[in-house]
Amino acid sequence: MKTRTRKNVCRALSLLLLAGGLGGCGWPGADGGLATGPASGKPKAPTVKLVWYHHFREEGARKWLEIGTSRFARSHPRVNFEIIAADANAYASTLHNLVAVEKMPDLYMTDSIFALQEFIDAGYAMDLTGQPLLDGLSDDALKGVKTADGRVWAMPFDRDGVGVVYNKAAFAKAGIERVPTTWSEFLAVCERLRKAGVTPIAAGYKDIWTLNADIQPDVIASGIGAPSWIRDIEAGKATFADDKGGFKRVLKRLAERFRYVGDAPFSTGWSDALRMVAHGEAAMIINGTWTVDGLRSENPDADIGMFAFPYSENPANARFAIKTTGGIVINPNSPNKALALEVARSFATPEMAEVFQTQKKGISLAAGAPLSFDPAFEELDRQYLQTGRSFDYSFFYPEVINQELLAAYQNELTLFLYDPRHDVDKCIRALDEAFDRIRPRR
Repeated sequence: MKTRTRKNVCRALSLLLLAGGLGGCGWPGADGGLATGPASGKPKAPTVKLVWYHHFREEGARKWLEIGTSRFARSHPRVNFEIIAADANAYASTLHNLVAVEKMPDLYMTDSIFALQEFIDAGYAMDLTGQPLLDGLSDDALKGVKTADGRVWAMPFDRDGVGVVYNKAAFAKAGIERVPTTWSEFLAVCERLRKAGVTPIAAGYKDIWTLNADIQPDVIASGIGAPSWIRDIEAGKATFADDKGGFKRVLKRLAERFRYVGDAPFSTGWSDALRMVAHGEAAMIINGTWTVDGLRSENPDADIGMFAFPYSENPANARFAIKTTGGIVINPNSPNKALALEVARSFATPEMAEVFQTQKKGISLAAGAPLSFDPAFEELDRQYLQTGRSFDYSFFYPEVINQELLAAYQNELTLFLYDPRHDVDKCIRALDEAFDRIRPRR
């Protein structure tokens, strides 16, 4: 390995998946070589295979990648793609294992500069500063993919956010005429939905990433004033008991709304939750704006809206959390990194911005891209973005990055919800004890 950091990345979960599951990720162009033309006998140019890893679950997002790579391949007939959709629950672990066997793909996705940092340190992310593919992107668009030294490590392509995605017909069935803007109103809405025979909140905790996403709107709104609190806990410089990010109140609200998530949240998967809301069996999913794509895949005609998670009793605090982070990463060790850069740049065109918005149902960063592609996003723009009722959290990553610590975090949250008393103090102690077993305090 080239550096100590790379050794650390390789060590993390390196025993997983090494016996199988990685066979499709040879070096780009590994199955190329010279081929003989059938008539002339002259050698053809070698075929180049570019491997691209992602963690998109929604059909529209996958379609966006398929359309973009197909268009590139048509104009570059010697290029073909292997697009690999990794399990979202284990995406970071998958990348760790690819590092361990030195088979990182040519291109891959990242959600955050924070999650990407270890791969930057290990030499698996290209410095894109000054590259033409960033032309036209504003400083605001790039701030979520920059390190402190100003260097850019991924090509961003969208703005997304987290909040509550809801089925308007389900709200109407319960006689709910407006979205809640305070915590007590939110609980009252849940109660009215329950009495109307509608599951208030669809929780797909069988796919454990959804539990992380479920509490993110509250974690962000509560902790935005102390954006380093999770990183400090991971580093052993702070504890959950310090409560710098207001996490105790987050857990309290999680417990208060847990009774509205249905009968078997840990036996319900993400696809099940999407189906429930898309067809009005459940009213809400607390997750990201990408949820709209998943709901449209289940029911294109569903009347969907979004609103800010109302974590307090002050209606002015009900602002929608928006970020610009993550994007397309180029592996600088790829023999075809120049070609991979061309591919990424092709995804930054106005034509692909339109494909992105119509297929993935996301807000493109392309200049002047309208939000008329979906009524839910039109409403989000009209109600929140244009009225200043939103805030940017690109500088705050609301998740635990270290995979061992993340597993402990998810385990303690699960136990907290299984505990009929939902003892917040007990959960906080258990989290600190679990983290202390994994990393020392400083």
